[in-house]
Amino acid sequence: MIYVLTYPSFAPSCAQQIAEFRARHEPLRAALVPPHVTLVFGVAEAYLLGIADLVEIATQRRCALPVSFDSYVIEFDPFEKKHKIFLLCAAGREDLMTLHTQLYDGPHRACLSTAHPFQPHMTVASYDRREDAERVDVRHAIKLPIRAQIEALQIVRFAGGELTTLKTAPFLT
Repeated sequence: MIYVLTYPSFAPSCAQQIAEFRARHEPLRAALVPPHVTLVFGVAEAYLLGIADLVEIATQRRCALPVSFDSYVIEFDPFEKKHKIFLLCAAGREDLMTLHTQLYDGPHRACLSTAHPFQPHMTVASYDRREDAERVDVRHAIKLPIRAQIEALQIVRFAGGELTTLKTAPFLT
């Protein structure tokens, strides 16, 4: 499967808070992938060239994006069948939504679930039971708001339990 991710650049103290929190509350994913915002969700590798073109166009048109994550919510992920804690993007939200729309401007748009509208977020915890997620004190462990820069897009492949970066496309400087 192919994804388009962006790894926000955080101040070192914020990065450490998020890394420690994720290591405790979603250790498998934390070991697999750094904190990220997903802009294109798992699509077949047959779409790779078209997505690569869209990523190139998107990054040539914009500068790095300042973002902030100001709140959190517990959501059920029907694809993974997990209850997740999302840090919700506030500042930069509209820009990320625009990027998401632009990056689905191709045949892979048919893979996009209209039942689950995109909301820019960073997943920081995953649980089988909602009660377990509700017991987590996010605000005590992660000092909100968190500010970051979105500086590039990454096209990644997830196969055989491993994530491989296929392309990194930086935004204009």
